[in-house]
Amino acid sequence: MASKSRLKWGRLFIWYVVLSALILAGGALFAPLDSILYNTLAAQAGKTQDGQAIHLLQEGDATPVSESLTIETRRLVCPSVGYINLRKEQLMESYAAVDMRAQDFAALLNKISQSGVRNLAISAPFIWEGGTQDAGQLVLCATLQNKKYFERTVLGMRGRTSAQADLTPIQFRSFVIPSHQVKGDVSLLPAANRQVENDLDTADDTTQLTWAPDWLEDEPLTQIPAAVDDRSFPLLMRWNGEILPTLPLRMALSIRSCNPDKVKVDLGNSISFDGITLPIDSHGRLTLKNTHVQELGLADLIDGKAELKDETGKFKLAVLGQPLTDQEPAARTQLMAATLSQLCAYTVTDTKLVPGEPLPSLCYRPIVSSYWLFIVTVLVGLFFVLLILPYFPGVLRLLALFGALAYALNHVWGDMQNGYWSHAGLLTIAWVLLFWAVSSLKPEKKRNIFSSSRRR
Repeated sequence: MASKSRLKWGRLFIWYVVLSALILAGGALFAPLDSILYNTLAAQAGKTQDGQAIHLLQEGDATPVSESLTIETRRLVCPSVGYINLRKEQLMESYAAVDMRAQDFAALLNKISQSGVRNLAISAPFIWEGGTQDAGQLVLCATLQNKKYFERTVLGMRGRTSAQADLTPIQFRSFVIPSHQVKGDVSLLPAANRQVENDLDTADDTTQLTWAPDWLEDEPLTQIPAAVDDRSFPLLMRWNGEILPTLPLRMALSIRSCNPDKVKVDLGNSISFDGITLPIDSHGRLTLKNTHVQELGLADLIDGKAELKDETGKFKLAVLGQPLTDQEPAARTQLMAATLSQLCAYTVTDTKLVPGEPLPSLCYRPIVSSYWLFIVTVLVGLFFVLLILPYFPGVLRLLALFGALAYALNHVWGDMQNGYWSHAGLLTIAWVLLFWAVSSLKPEKKRNIFSSSRRR
């Protein structure tokens, strides 16, 4: 009678318990293996790049994002600069006369300070009808030096070119730009060698005031705005061959507490000071861009209605312009204000927060949606697999095992393409153990009493 095959039930029970417990409760044990497998598959599928890790999310986890980036951009902001024109029509309207006395000029400075101006550049001839008496000089100089009115005042000195040059005014000598810091052809800069006298020359405190070259006779660039709309007032002049900052640049350097030895000039290219670099042409003029100016009317100043509106509140700067003749255009004072606005531009740092981008991640999705159905499926299915599969012939058994592995990998791959993951590490380990279990549970043939004796 033929022999019968039998399973080793004790061994089957042990494998059943081990595999059931492993599959039902061992998912978390193989989390590192899950990470390795999915990172490998994600790289092959192009879901991650340059060694980027993929995140395996549990139910309820939020999608991780990269760190937010703080982007800083720097830009130059030009402050608003006020300007006041003392032309005949304005003087007639407010003073019923075209000539002011030095005391009237001092009173006007008080009104200007009340409008919010704290730094004042004055482009005026400082010539009054009948000259200026000692009392008028004293009052005006005291007003110009009084910090109660202005933190800084710079006065424009007029000049001309004469066959017989004078010495450079003492007020300029401490503010000469070193020649080795000026590159380019200086012959195109406005030039003078002699001061145009004014009524403050004899004042005791005239050398205590801050002066700068301003209007130059026979130098149109200093008298009228350029035909090119975006050109500034010249920043530099030659006085007896020395390079001096003009009224706008002198005021800007004073506000920035910048000495002339810190100024670097490359005519036709740029001028640098106080950490900023601005383009200039061969005549020493800026290209004006994004400047802001505000007219302060004389009548409003006298009535106390004028107010300098500089939102930055950084400089509170204005230019006071008084022409000597009607030929001097009103636009000259406005041009000086625009030049100062450009020269006093300051750097503003804008900060922008860029939110982080979602990082590569997969959401957990169990193979069987219902937990209880999963338990029943594992317990019942595993029992029948361990009970039946060992009886399969060797080739069929291998086909069944590797077919199941291929199906599982295809399922894992498809889920990953759709943004999901499952415990692939656990499935891999379980399959290896199942392969071992099925091989070890191969039925043994049992001989009965009618079987022939084994030959020795």
